[in-house]
Amino acid sequence: MDEILTILLIGPTPPPYHGVAVAMQSLLDAGPCASGRIAHLDLSDRRGIAHVDHPDFQDVILFCRQWARLLITLIRERPRVVYLPISQSTVGFLRDSLLIWPSYLRGGHVVLHLHGGHFRTWYEGCGRMMKAYVRRVLKLAKRVVVLEESLKPIFMGLVDERKISVVPNGVGWDKQASAAETVPKRRRHRVLYLSTVNRQKGALVLLAAAPIVERARSDVEFVFAGPWSSARDRADADAFITQKGLTEGVSFIGPVEGKEKQALFASADLFVFPGIQQEGQPLVVLEAMAAGIPVIFTDRGCLRETVADAGLEAEVDNPRALAEQILWLVNRPDEMRRMAAAGRNRYEMFYTADRFIERMTRLFASVAGEAA
Repeated sequence: MDEILTILLIGPTPPPYHGVAVAMQSLLDAGPCASGRIAHLDLSDRRGIAHVDHPDFQDVILFCRQWARLLITLIRERPRVVYLPISQSTVGFLRDSLLIWPSYLRGGHVVLHLHGGHFRTWYEGCGRMMKAYVRRVLKLAKRVVVLEESLKPIFMGLVDERKISVVPNGVGWDKQASAAETVPKRRRHRVLYLSTVNRQKGALVLLAAAPIVERARSDVEFVFAGPWSSARDRADADAFITQKGLTEGVSFIGPVEGKEKQALFASADLFVFPGIQQEGQPLVVLEAMAAGIPVIFTDRGCLRETVADAGLEAEVDNPRALAEQILWLVNRPDEMRRMAAAGRNRYEMFYTADRFIERMTRLFASVAGEAA
């Protein structure tokens, strides 16, 4: 009887909801595949999005438990392939390396997946010893996965180019269900922001663009959806709204999920993701494209390659430039419809959940075959 191939997935699942956790849940939901049986080591911290990438003492305790479970899983399951999303910070990478080493020494072929675009910048800022350690750990990997072709240079010179694979994110989107959520059109054009609400995600840049847009057109409203991650940013936003008298044209509605989220996308005319910090391939941008909404974005991560002709690029951290792009589109409804159709087409071609699972399944099968 042939040995059953085990693929060990190491990483968090929702909640909280973020790209890495949602991608991991998609792989788990797909269940057993031709590549073999799936095992999972959950690295979730259920305390909320504010604790992601902000380690504390409780994280140390949590990791010790997770590391012990890893050793037990490696002994019992003897996975041939071990898959792990990789961090882009010193503490995060060191933590990841403590998961990678035992997986490698137990005979697992390691697949590392970078869900962001900041890794090279972080690496270049490290000291000599840390850089040497990063290169040594990366050599343990059979594959390193990035989100688009434009992100391959992140690992050039750090790993063999032949080990770098491209697997874009994918999201599920029920077009019929989304159409059923369509609400009657309002007299205002709705500009939607949906993400963690903070300065680095560009929320305050979009807020600063609102009065500039309002001076040119009074029929545009701004809806911000998502959890605040900084009390200081929220206080600054409230003070700005009061100062500029934006209480009627700007609303913050908090986190949305499920049907409420689909209804919100259906009600929007334009989606804006004005990130300041480095990004990867935000799932909300793919969801906007799936919903058939034009996207205004900044050149962060692989968004330029992902959105392509389905939206407009705006200058980073420049409210006036962002306002000009919003007005350019709102003043051109035919162009907005063209971009909306282009976004939906790109989603169906490249960024569905099924396409993501298909690519990952092929990748695991390839690595397992090399490991046989």
